[in-house]
Amino acid sequence: MIVTRLPRARRPVATRSASLLALLVLFALALVAPGPSAQTAAPVFRVAILGADPTQVWDAFERRLRDLGYAEGRNLVLERRWSQGYADRVPGLLADLMKVKPAVLVTDTFLRTDRIDPAQCVPLLAIGVAEPYGACPIFPVARRSLTASAKEVSATHLQLAMAAVPSARRLLVLTNSKLAFLIDYVKELQAAAQPGGVAVEVFDVSGGSSLAEVTGTITRRAPDVLILGPAFDQPQVRRQIVGYAARGRIPAIGSHVADGVVVAANYDWVDLGRRAAGFVDQLLKGTRPADLPATAPTKFEVIVDRRAARAVGLTLPASLLSRADQVLE
Repeated sequence: MIVTRLPRARRPVATRSASLLALLVLFALALVAPGPSAQTAAPVFRVAILGADPTQVWDAFERRLRDLGYAEGRNLVLERRWSQGYADRVPGLLADLMKVKPAVLVTDTFLRTDRIDPAQCVPLLAIGVAEPYGACPIFPVARRSLTASAKEVSATHLQLAMAAVPSARRLLVLTNSKLAFLIDYVKELQAAAQPGGVAVEVFDVSGGSSLAEVTGTITRRAPDVLILGPAFDQPQVRRQIVGYAARGRIPAIGSHVADGVVVAANYDWVDLGRRAAGFVDQLLKGTRPADLPATAPTKFEVIVDRRAARAVGLTLPASLLSRADQVLE
């Protein structure tokens, strides 16, 4: 039997070309299509900073953020505002920062939020001591009341003043009664000095006293030691006042060694800056502000400047030097 094979039907050329073109298109799309990681863009967080000056505390804060994986230009935007120590600039700077709607705002300045719409509130972290003001709650990095902190700082300043000048019987404290912390600070300082028979005189700059009025008061009262209330005035003014006192051979005690004081004592703000960065990391990852593990400050730093001591003819006792965390030669 003869089997006749029929010729196989052939596809039209146009159909084969279309199929080949479709395969090429699919292959090209596979090459350029983003992978799963590229399809999901990493979130970018906006964090606001409101400080007096770009000091070491903020350097430590930003370094710690980098250690935790945050980098400006990649997943972090930092909005920085500085008051330069002028308290009257703070409300405007705060309002400006609230407009950019940060995920969190960190400050080393006392804030009042009574003029802010509660709907605009964001988590507010305070490096140092904070009390609730106004509609937006403020969460302290170090949980301690103003009164307790003022008592600790004033007691330390008094102890250091007496250690530096054991014969001192008259102290002059420069303060600003517009700041609640300094009101408590002065009260606690006077109470602590009274049992030892040490007189504490006070000069309040809240009324807008000029530099000449402050220096004139120092000349007239001629204290054994000048004590600068923490942040009672702008840094440049504090330095001028301490310089004037030094020319009169009057040693000064304060919170910031950069002011030119013989001994400076304050909470370790660098440590608090690092702690604040850790809190920001937790907030950005979803932790509620109320659940942040704020504790009392654990480190108090004492810095002795022997150069400033020599400038006023003061020889510091070994007991004071041994107490210092840092001695500047």
